[in-house]
Amino acid sequence: MVNTYALKKTLRSLATPYFILNIIASLLHPISRFTPGLCEMIGDSCNLDFYEIEIYFFVICVVAIKNRRCVSVEAYLSTFFLFAKAGAAILFYKMNIQLSIWYIVLCIVLMVTVRTPSFEESAEMKYFVDDTLPQQLKNDTDTIWVVEFYTTFSPHCNAVKPIFGALSREFTHEYMKFGKCDVLKSHGVPESYGISSSCLKTELPAIIIFEDGKPAARVKQTNNGKQYLMSYANLKRDLLMQEFYNKAVEKAKKIKPENKKKK
Repeated sequence: MVNTYALKKTLRSLATPYFILNIIASLLHPISRFTPGLCEMIGDSCNLDFYEIEIYFFVICVVAIKNRRCVSVEAYLSTFFLFAKAGAAILFYKMNIQLSIWYIVLCIVLMVTVRTPSFEESAEMKYFVDDTLPQQLKNDTDTIWVVEFYTTFSPHCNAVKPIFGALSREFTHEYMKFGKCDVLKSHGVPESYGISSSCLKTELPAIIIFEDGKPAARVKQTNNGKQYLMSYANLKRDLLMQEFYNKAVEKAKKIKPENKKKK
């Protein structure tokens, strides 16, 4: 059964200048080769030669390999844009060096002027550095905290951004909040919760749910040598998001009457 809400959300995210213009730029070479009139102007014929077919298949294979554990359409397309434009630059160079130069300039202009769309997340998302996370958990034991441990340069962490953002929008509550901890700015904090920040172990991103200030559920990118697919459905199921959200709702019902009695 198709999740219409998720489909609509994905289509809305794709209907932005970044994706529309980059799709056109990535497909500019096949468009120029198969458009009657245009293909004769820039090439000898409108048929692909063996070298061009080889490059096309190479790009398809590389994109398929790089995206074999991709968790979102947006991340998949970003990888496709990179290799498709690299392949197109090579093919334009084979046709005409001036075309290749103009194409590279176009790609640079797109990269500089068209910003990558920011991934929406809860307005209450909190970012932790240094030892602020342990202090927050110590001072706020009533709140259930969902914390992602990440690094800015990790492709896995960047791929999970829209997923974690969607979870934060859906499950943020007065007593269930979301946060992010940059491991490079919080030395020793990830290790205190059993998470290695070493790039060799590739455990990042890691997500931990804290209840009463203590870890109650967790997932990591790699655990005992096995990779975990951080899709929206997997995280929601394996982190028991709905169960913790229900606990937060029940806690709010209990705490509010108690506060009224004190007054």
